[in-house]
Amino acid sequence: MTTKANSFVVAALLCELLVTGCRMDHCTITGRKPTIAEVFVDVSRLHHDASSNGDTWDYIWAEDDNLYTFGCDGKGYGASSSMNLNFNRLKGSDWKELTGQLVNPMTEYGLNGAYLADDSTRLLERNWSKIPQGPNWKVTGADCIDGVIYAFVAENWYGNQKAYGSDSMDPTMRQTVNNMSLIKSTDKGLTWTRTMAANASEPMWTNKRFSTGFFFKYGQNGGRTRQDKQDKYVYAMSNDGYWNSGSAFYLGRVLRAKIGNLNAADWEYSSNGSWTSELNRATPVSGLPNGENKCTMGTPVWLAALHKYVAPVWYDTGDYHQWYFPTDVTFAFYQADHPWGPWDYIGEKSALQCIADRTGHAHRWYGPVFSPKFITDNPDGSVTALMLFSGSTWENNPSSLYKNCACPVTFYARAQPKLRETCNDTKARYSDGWFYQTNRNVGDWSNDAHVTTNCGSHCEFTFHGEGIEVLSEKFHDMGDVEVLLDGQSQGIFHLYQDPMPRLYQIPFYRKMDLAKGQHTVRVINRAPAGAFCIIDGFKIYGSP
Repeated sequence: MTTKANSFVVAALLCELLVTGCRMDHCTITGRKPTIAEVFVDVSRLHHDASSNGDTWDYIWAEDDNLYTFGCDGKGYGASSSMNLNFNRLKGSDWKELTGQLVNPMTEYGLNGAYLADDSTRLLERNWSKIPQGPNWKVTGADCIDGVIYAFVAENWYGNQKAYGSDSMDPTMRQTVNNMSLIKSTDKGLTWTRTMAANASEPMWTNKRFSTGFFFKYGQNGGRTRQDKQDKYVYAMSNDGYWNSGSAFYLGRVLRAKIGNLNAADWEYSSNGSWTSELNRATPVSGLPNGENKCTMGTPVWLAALHKYVAPVWYDTGDYHQWYFPTDVTFAFYQADHPWGPWDYIGEKSALQCIADRTGHAHRWYGPVFSPKFITDNPDGSVTALMLFSGSTWENNPSSLYKNCACPVTFYARAQPKLRETCNDTKARYSDGWFYQTNRNVGDWSNDAHVTTNCGSHCEFTFHGEGIEVLSEKFHDMGDVEVLLDGQSQGIFHLYQDPMPRLYQIPFYRKMDLAKGQHTVRVINRAPAGAFCIIDGFKIYGSP
């Protein structure tokens, strides 16, 4: 074939790509990148920020390297009263030791529970003995983009209220959401545009398909990459109008240069593989659990090392008998090459798998989001992202999960060794100083455990496999332990957990890259006398 003919063929192929392959503004000539094979939620490193008060935190990584966050239904980091919204600054480089400070109590949005009178911009203070008659304000996603902080704020009707536009409650007691607007601050949260009154009288979006927006996050100050033209566009995902357990997901975007206009007419929406300016023509995002009441989004993040977006999707399980006490809450994780999908399921973790019920009410986590500031590329090719979440019940005291909580989530590009066997604590060998407890009724494997309060007491467990997890509990009466594997110290591990519900079946030590064959793990109590050390069991992974 001649050079001229070659040139013609190449030109034709490029034209075909431009016409048929770039409907969503991105051509992938080399195909999809390797898929994330597994996810691990490391609840052993869960951190409970006792100085915070409220829920639905979403870290905003600004150009000054500080983090900022809205809180809802609480005092945040220092308000004198609980507020519908509050805005805070967090300083520090270690996610477990951030120092929070209130920036703005957002008083124009009212005290916690204050709601809008019918067809009015007037807020009424809530009588907590009665169900409110109107909606109150909540924030969903927020981000800092080119030095300006943005947040989605919308009207919310609780699950025990008459659902928006209806004469009855939502049949499954979901919290309904509508009339969303975008607000911005150019002075790090001291002042905001638009006003509450403007958002109430002329909301930017009045279609429930876009009412619970969460920004896709790419890094500090909004990031600036060419992935999916992110240097030109800002992407956001919403469900179809529910704070919890929605039924479909919709994707929107706006030119980065126009987001500050705070004009819904500047936005466009994903529709069957293309973009439309008409929200009514938007179609559900492919691959997410649309139509199953499992559609509540947290903040998606871009993991550059894996060339993937990951997103937490959460939903309630069980029937409500009062608002808000779900039987359980599941965090499910999805991945995609592009914001519009197709998205693929990775794995999940439910609250009942690790959080104990101490009060007669269900303590359940909810509202997961990812923070782009705390993303770590690991030597084995995996990537760890920090997940934030909140919890219930509504105990305004240090033992509550109604706080700013966090734990790491690791995404693996390669499949990890498969679980082969779970061995009870009775399979280990124990030194003097241990006693055996049965019928603990706190969630332990086989409802028993070995316990010691003697510093220096140890146990040993010998196994054949490629991976091991040592299970224990975390609670505020426990201390530190040292782990040795085949005689080599693996470090000190902390079983203490500041006051909150007990965590159970926690894999506080995990090693998944062992050579096939026999191994011995030793656990030594290093806590001062009086603190508890508990061994609950062992999980063995991979081939013998």
